Amino acid sequence: MKSYFSTSYKQDVNGYVEILVQIIKMMNMNASNSEVNDFLFEVGVNLANQHSVKAADTLSALHVEINEILSKLGFGVCQIEDANNRVIIKHHDLPVIEDREFKDKWLQYFSVIMCGLYNCWFRQTGAPAELICRIKEIISPCDAVFEFKRA
Repeated sequence: MKSYFSTSYKQDVNGYVEILVQIIKMMNMNASNSEVNDFLFEVGVNLANQHSVKAADTLSALHVEINEILSKLGFGVCQIEDANNRVIIKHHDLPVIEDREFKDKWLQYFSVIMCGLYNCWFRQTGAPAELICRIKEIISPCDAVFEFKRA
């Protein structure tokens, strides 16, 4: 027989976000900004490989699949738009933290993780290597805009 605690406990992403914030704060104190960004980009790539997208025939099919994965991860939702020579990704509801002093840095670093995710997901659908995801704009407190285009 299971106890009350083991059956009624529901996992929430808040604890994981708090751990991630502390890890990133320590990285920020002990490594250069470019080293932290490179590491977090690779974290995003690894997450995308663990939560890969299936071959999508259209951008809208990819959009739906990515939002399903983002929802499972607790990372918000996105809108993906074809803008001729680039793809615009409007991401909403990124995880928010309470730490006022680190809030802007957190959003910047978490956006780098998202770049790694998006970059890898587009590669999984056959996008060429010369295209890369970059942060276009961070809209506090929890939204960001990304571009996937030629480097």
